[in-house]
Amino acid sequence: MTKKTEKTDKNIGHIIPHSHWDREWRYPIWKNRMLLVQMMEELLEVLDKNADYKTFILDGQSVIIEDYLQVRPADTEKVKNYIKQGRLSCGPWYSLPDMYPVSGESMVRNLLKGVRYSDSLGDHLNVGYTSFGWGQTAQFPQIFRGFGIDVVLTAKYVSPERAPDDEFVWKAPDGSEVLTSKLGKGGRHSFFISAYVPVSNGKAVESDYNLGECGTVYHEADDAHHYRDFSTVQDTTEIHDELLKESLQQAWDNTDGTTIKSNRLLMSGCDFSNSLPLLPEILRRGNKLFDDKKFVFTTLQEYAAILKEKADYSRLKVINGELRDGSPLNNTGNALATRSYIKRLNKKVQNMMFGVAEPLSVMNALSGGKYQTDFFQTAMAYMLKSQAHDSINGVTQDKTVDDVMHRLSQSLEICDVMANQACAEIVAKINTDSFSSEDVLVAVFNPTPREQSEVIKRWIYISDKLDIWDFDLQDADGNIKKVQPVSRAPHAINVSDPNARPWGFEAIRHCVYLEAGDIPACGYSVFKVIPRYPLNRPGYINVSQQRTSLGEDISQTANTLENEFLKVQVNPNGSINLLDKKRSQSYQNLNYFEDTGDCGNYWAYYPHTSNKTFNTLGKSANIYLEDNGALSATITAEIILNLPVSGTKNSNHSVRETKRSNETREVVIRTSYTLTKTSQRVDIKTVVDNTVEDHRMRAMFDTGIVSEYSHAAGHFTVDKRPVSPKRDQYGEYFQEMQILPQQDFIDVSDADKGIALINNCLSEFEAMDNPERTVALTLFRSMRNAVCTTDLVWSEFPDQKGGQSFGIQEYEYAIYPHAGMWDEGEVYCESENFNAPLKPVQTSKHTGGTLPTKHGFIEVDNSNLIVSAIKKAEDRDTFIVRICNPTDGELKGLLKFSDSVSGAWLTNLNEERQSEIALANNKEVPVSVGQQKIVTIEIKPV
Repeated sequence: MTKKTEKTDKNIGHIIPHSHWDREWRYPIWKNRMLLVQMMEELLEVLDKNADYKTFILDGQSVIIEDYLQVRPADTEKVKNYIKQGRLSCGPWYSLPDMYPVSGESMVRNLLKGVRYSDSLGDHLNVGYTSFGWGQTAQFPQIFRGFGIDVVLTAKYVSPERAPDDEFVWKAPDGSEVLTSKLGKGGRHSFFISAYVPVSNGKAVESDYNLGECGTVYHEADDAHHYRDFSTVQDTTEIHDELLKESLQQAWDNTDGTTIKSNRLLMSGCDFSNSLPLLPEILRRGNKLFDDKKFVFTTLQEYAAILKEKADYSRLKVINGELRDGSPLNNTGNALATRSYIKRLNKKVQNMMFGVAEPLSVMNALSGGKYQTDFFQTAMAYMLKSQAHDSINGVTQDKTVDDVMHRLSQSLEICDVMANQACAEIVAKINTDSFSSEDVLVAVFNPTPREQSEVIKRWIYISDKLDIWDFDLQDADGNIKKVQPVSRAPHAINVSDPNARPWGFEAIRHCVYLEAGDIPACGYSVFKVIPRYPLNRPGYINVSQQRTSLGEDISQTANTLENEFLKVQVNPNGSINLLDKKRSQSYQNLNYFEDTGDCGNYWAYYPHTSNKTFNTLGKSANIYLEDNGALSATITAEIILNLPVSGTKNSNHSVRETKRSNETREVVIRTSYTLTKTSQRVDIKTVVDNTVEDHRMRAMFDTGIVSEYSHAAGHFTVDKRPVSPKRDQYGEYFQEMQILPQQDFIDVSDADKGIALINNCLSEFEAMDNPERTVALTLFRSMRNAVCTTDLVWSEFPDQKGGQSFGIQEYEYAIYPHAGMWDEGEVYCESENFNAPLKPVQTSKHTGGTLPTKHGFIEVDNSNLIVSAIKKAEDRDTFIVRICNPTDGELKGLLKFSDSVSGAWLTNLNEERQSEIALANNKEVPVSVGQQKIVTIEIKPV
């Protein structure tokens, strides 16, 4: 970056009005929508009548324009005109996500949709306006650069030790840099709180308030709604000249931390603020009061240009990595485990969309099928609306959470339908001429770009006319695959047919495990049922067909599981000891549970002052072998904890002792451990029936691995964080800031060995600097429903219990021991398989197919090149493959296709072509990805 010289003009305060518009936070969606309509109607009227009102930022998002036009479609052209003129500014985001509960790919899709929707209205804000979200991810500079954005405004807390000035250079792990401002004291509402509010109301926000003194109020007084907020229904604001100079000076002083003293950014707006109609007159009068400064309307794009021109880069500090500094209240960092059921469903949606439905749909399109763009756009909108920061974290009333869960459920259903539609169309194109009409056929799909070999559970319906009691499966290469029977039962099922009413199919439903063998990358393999024993019809009792065994069952005793890689011993307390047989490394006390009090709030965990912490190490579990065979075995442990029913709470920040109650209630934890024949990980399913309030539950793993750092899957990177806390000059640190975000895994390793905890549903962990080197996975936090509207008053809803996370809570995670560090151990690949498993489907012989019985469409041949997207391009009839290199060295590989491609291009994240890629041959695209880089490749099939 080049040093610029600062001119000595009259000092300028650049006023940028805005409203931080949480789509659904303090109020549910339609109350918020009414407020949005009122704000927008007033804003459009102000823009109509006052040419001096130069600009207004709609919070960096575009979904609120969509919301407004849904109920005020007549204003569409007016809104478009003001956006084209730059007087209304929307985007680049679609919604305003919290970064850490969502995936990096979700963030890219949010910007892709936000930029395109904003552009359809006239233009998008080409500044990284991120005055939302609770912590900023390390790769944000690279992500923004991928959309042509090189200036970022972030209003969440960045410590003065890291960034002593308001401006700094923010550097991503790959080296991408963006010029960044943290907006000074007061952040996004600096001018609004210090100047606009006191000048227009005659009093400061922190002042005592008497009902009605700032406008007529309205409040529901009935039994059902008296807890709702009062609201003003009459605007009585006017300019109080006696407060003007002092207030403007205070707003100016808020930005004393800027390095550009002559050009200061003063943001005017806050949560749900209106259009600030008095602002032009306040500036006109205020400019008469100062000789050394003036206040002007400025667009954010204009200020970004000034910032780039006048910044003294030789002075600016370079800040590396994520912006996630304490205290926990400043960072609001513990919402990651608030209403964890939302995050679980969101991860399921992301996995289904990005990991399954889109790749399968691309496979179908490459074989001549239709890519269902409109369906995916609908699913995307449902998901992105749910990922807004307050929505995804559930820091809201229960009604809003119900709406979020509904939208995520809709998105999940659409993606499930798309995945099955793609598989159905591919199956119909497979050549089955070699099979007979009576053959029972099963296809296994692999949606990942790497060959998968897993033991999978499948349900096969066999006509009762075939009289098959037991069977094997034959793969596409003619190999006989033994199955492990689980159950069989007569079952009648419908066969839907658009050319008739549903047909009734009388079948025997078999549940079996299958060792699938090598399923091609982004491909499938067809299996045929090979009968072993006939069904003994009379009474369905096959006395002559008692089950046999080769003595190779995975569980040889009631509390052990063992294959060639691992040995698992389930302890009397329900935890496990694990032997990594390849490395002769043993681990003890894995997956016990800790429960402690939580009297914090949605945003920050805080233990009770008189706390009680329980764990299951001293408990006796009810342990039983649930399933066993040569391919898969499961042992389940049931544990009962008697936990305090509730805890006393700090109400509206009152200072008093808090403690957990003496009355207790049973909480049942049921954990199932599954080991399959070929697996190098132990799969765990934990079900908690939560019956108590005000607590936090975690799964604990005493790894024994002495490591200076933990490594957690992040956004297009693996976040490396110190295990020992960073202390201040007094040796103190914020304990809750050691509770950290993760995506799909957390890994601790030394030079020789490591252990990864892989998940498809969790967001938070802690790697402890204790003798046991414990890693904790937070399952959930349970807390009261209280919404932080101001520092003075919280809106409390004691009858809304959704934040307590009552009832059944289910979690799936796995323990994966490995050699070396996470990259040597191919942890990302194992996580990929866990989150996007093989998909079995059943079919029958048919005519007209041309595809082979075993086929792969797309493959990436380097295990540390991580694919986050295989999708159709946004604007062209081509396909996108997005790859990241989360390691610290350059990686090379090949992107292989089964059919010829006519061209390949390197694009930015916005899918704008940057350069053409020379093909290695007509089916292979060479890929070279620098350290920590995100690479987007566009492919055009022949």
